[in-house]
Amino acid sequence: MYRANLALTNANIYTFDERQPRAEAAFVRDGRIAQLGTTDDILALAGDAPVLDVDGQTVVPGFIDGHAHLEMTCLALTRCVSCAVPPYASLAEIAAELSAVAERTPPGPEGAPWIIGRSSFGLQLRVPEGRLFTRQELDAVSRVHPIVVYSSIHVGMLNTLALQELGFWEQSAEPPMGIVVHRDAEGWPTGVVTEMWDLLPAFSVADTTAALREKAHELFVVNGVTTIHNLPYAASDLVAVQDLQAAGELPLRLRYFVHAGRHMDLAELAALGIRPGFGDELLAFGGVKAFIDGCCHDGYGNKLWDVKWTRADLFDFVAGVHDAGHQLWMHINSQLSIDLGLDAYEYALNRKPRPHRHRLEHSADFIIDQPQIERFKRLGVGVVTTPQFIYSQGDTMGNRYPRPFGLRSLIDAGLEVIGSSDSTGTVPDGIAPLFNIACAVTRRTQRGSVYHPEEAVSVGDAFRMFNIWPARWAFEDELKGTLSPGKLGDFAVLADDPFQIEPEALFDLEVDATILGGEVVYRR
Repeated sequence: MYRANLALTNANIYTFDERQPRAEAAFVRDGRIAQLGTTDDILALAGDAPVLDVDGQTVVPGFIDGHAHLEMTCLALTRCVSCAVPPYASLAEIAAELSAVAERTPPGPEGAPWIIGRSSFGLQLRVPEGRLFTRQELDAVSRVHPIVVYSSIHVGMLNTLALQELGFWEQSAEPPMGIVVHRDAEGWPTGVVTEMWDLLPAFSVADTTAALREKAHELFVVNGVTTIHNLPYAASDLVAVQDLQAAGELPLRLRYFVHAGRHMDLAELAALGIRPGFGDELLAFGGVKAFIDGCCHDGYGNKLWDVKWTRADLFDFVAGVHDAGHQLWMHINSQLSIDLGLDAYEYALNRKPRPHRHRLEHSADFIIDQPQIERFKRLGVGVVTTPQFIYSQGDTMGNRYPRPFGLRSLIDAGLEVIGSSDSTGTVPDGIAPLFNIACAVTRRTQRGSVYHPEEAVSVGDAFRMFNIWPARWAFEDELKGTLSPGKLGDFAVLADDPFQIEPEALFDLEVDATILGGEVVYRR
């Protein structure tokens, strides 16, 4: 599956391989690139292989999304209530939609299902009410259904039933470390809770499978994505993905990372017997993901450090993952957590030096000074960015930890910045790699301002964020990232040449075809 023969001809190919930067044609044999050259050369080699003549269009390596939540994204846009602002204009409009959903979602034999609304980052800053939902407002939507409305997945607004089901209702309830439960003067929850997203019950395998069928192709494949470094929510996600991959219904390569900490401890992971490198070219185990902190604010944008570990516990955890040979990703959302994460990595590396490609997720968006940059280089820790956050959050970041998205400074210092959508379904328009590339190059926000223009990157480096660099930092550089003989035949065919158009035109650049292992899996 996805091991086809194909002659790709009359193309404007950017290989991103310094040994052969440009080509006119490529031949894929059994899913791997066999040769690059002129159209005449490739046609002479191809024999009776299918020919795709792209009539001078630009071809680049298939895009790699270096950090995304595939299943959560597809479920958010099919099994949840998508209520972003815009198109919704107020809390009242969102509540009306939630009420309509509640009315047509009757309780079943096991009770009423959760109603999950997915809204925008900084919701209180985007609506005329200037605040978040209260539990009383959501109780008015339904007292039968547990309800949560997310402002991103890190900030939740819950009705009374949801608060009770998750154990946050009682005045004496102590939330787990890193969670903020807002309470009124009498000690009762107001409804606003941060960092509770991973406490909700998982969707069923059937729902997840259906959601992937409905949205994975539209959201990722159509945008030229051929590989996702994926963070599934639950075991049901992995079962659904395995079923679809085996049936040939998911034309994507996935490298998955398991959440450790709250969902699985290291002993449970070891008991599964999964070792680094387990899997194949379509679906492979990548390593372990953990959260050092959360959103690093109280739900309203007021700064706080919602660290989820004691220093000693984090050091022990990181050392255990490192000693087991797994790659480790750790989420950070503050400079404090950058320093703590680097301290933990340094502790593990000093105990047991070995080659590794550990990472701090989102760190490229938060690094603020040269000493931090030098420390990343010295320890060999990867930096990750989500350029679409410049667009979607640049106007509403407020009084939080400085977030300069200093991509130019990092690249100039010699760091390889890993690009990602970090999609959970909150910003569907931010999934496309080309959109993220446009954000990194132009630094434009949703309201049209330019955010730290001095940190804009070149078009070439913006593409490297979504091909060479994520491939290398997932131990996949022998297979992906450049168009080179021996590597997988994964391509994105673009409607125009990104190196020849104006930077602002990158926002409108489209993918005309996606090719996976020599098979055309999308054609516009």
